Amino acid sequence: MRLTIDFRVTGVGWSECKVADEVASCNVTASYLSDALRYLVLAATAVLSQFSRVTFRFDEEPGEYRWVITSPRINEIELKILEFPELWGEKPDSEGTVLFHTTCLPITFAEAVHKAAVDVLATLGEGGYAAQWSEHPFPALQVQELARLLELENRDT
Repeated sequence: MRLTIDFRVTGVGWSECKVADEVASCNVTASYLSDALRYLVLAATAVLSQFSRVTFRFDEEPGEYRWVITSPRINEIELKILEFPELWGEKPDSEGTVLFHTTCLPITFAEAVHKAAVDVLATLGEGGYAAQWSEHPFPALQVQELARLLELENRDT
C-alpha cells in the first residue's frame, strides 16, 4: 500500500498535514501547542524500531488529532487518525472520530514521514522553520536518526 504525507507550515504557529493512501485521505492541522513535526518523526523512528504501539497528538485550538499506530502483525502497522473536540481531554481512543485508517509496512510509513520532513526543510530551512513554528526548532537530529534507520533498513532488504 502506498502512503503519502505532506506536512506544511501554513503560518506562524500553524501547520497542515495531508495523509493519503490509495483509497482515502485526510487533512489535519496543528498549532504550535504541540511539536507536531517532531512527534511525527519520532513516531516513524519508533515504528522502524519495532515498537508495538505509538500514539501522539496534533494539538488544535480547540481539539486534538490523535495518531494511533499499532503493529498487529510482523512487518505491518495500522495507522488511525482520530479527532477529539477538546484539547487535552485525555479521552480513550474509542471516543474519537476516525478520520483516517490504513495499514502499511513500517518502512512505507517511515519513508513518507522522512520525505515530508525533508520537504519542510528544503522549503523553509531550519531558520525559516523556527521563525514560522515559533515554539519549537526543526527536529534536525530526529530527522537524521530517521534517515540512518531507513538506510539500515534499505541495506538489509
